[in-house]
Amino acid sequence: MHQERPDGPDRRAEGIHLNMRNRNTRQRIRRSGAGFSVIETVIAMTIIVTVAAIALVQLSPNLQTARADNAMRMVLAQFRQAREYSIDNRRYVQIAFSTASGKAQIVITQKNTLTPGGGATDAVMSTIYLPLPQQYTLTSGIPDTPDGFGNGSAMTFKIEGTGVAPTGSMYFQSDGELIDSVTNSPIDGTIFLGGGDKSSARAVTVMGSTGRIRGWRAVAGGTTPTTSWVQF
Repeated sequence: MHQERPDGPDRRAEGIHLNMRNRNTRQRIRRSGAGFSVIETVIAMTIIVTVAAIALVQLSPNLQTARADNAMRMVLAQFRQAREYSIDNRRYVQIAFSTASGKAQIVITQKNTLTPGGGATDAVMSTIYLPLPQQYTLTSGIPDTPDGFGNGSAMTFKIEGTGVAPTGSMYFQSDGELIDSVTNSPIDGTIFLGGGDKSSARAVTVMGSTGRIRGWRAVAGGTTPTTSWVQF
C-alpha cells in the first residue's frame, strides 16, 4: 500500500538545493545576455584598427597605379574624341594642353572659323582636368618611349621629319592627321604624366601623319634598377 513520504529534513534539503540551482541558472542567463565588457570591446576595436591599417598599406600601391592609369586613359580619350569628331564632322578640331590652373588641363575646341560656312565662332567641346597628383611631368630616370618622339619636356611635339617644334596650334583635320596650324605639316608628339615616382609614370604618344594614338606605362626592368615602357 502506497505511503506518502513525510515532509522531513531530507525533503526540505532537497527543496533548498533545487531553489539554489534555479537561482544560479537565472544568474548565468542574465550574465550571458549582458553583452561585451569594456575590455572585450577595446580588444575587438584594436584588432579591427590593426587589420585596417595593414590592408591600407598593402592597397596603397594599387590605388596609386589605378590613379595613374585613369589619368592616362583620360588623355587617350581626349585625343581620340578630338580626332573622331574631326573625321565624322569634317571640321578642324584643336586640342590644347595647359597647367595654368595648377592642374593638368585639356581643352578641345571645334574650329568653325577655319571651315567655309562653319560659323563665325569656335565652340569649346570639352575641358577636363586630370586628377591630382598626376601632372604633365618628366619622371627622373625614365627614358623616351619606344615611339621615339623625344622627351625634352613633359609635352614634346615636333613637325614630322624635321625635329622642329610647331609654331602654331595643334589641330586634327578631317583625314585624321594631327597638324600644325601654321605650316599644315603633321606633328608627332608625346605627353608625359607622373605622380611623384616611377611607378606612376605614364605617357601618351600620337603620330601626326596617321593619327595613331598610344598609351604607355613605365615598368621596372626585372632585377635591375632600369625602367622601360610597355604599351597600355
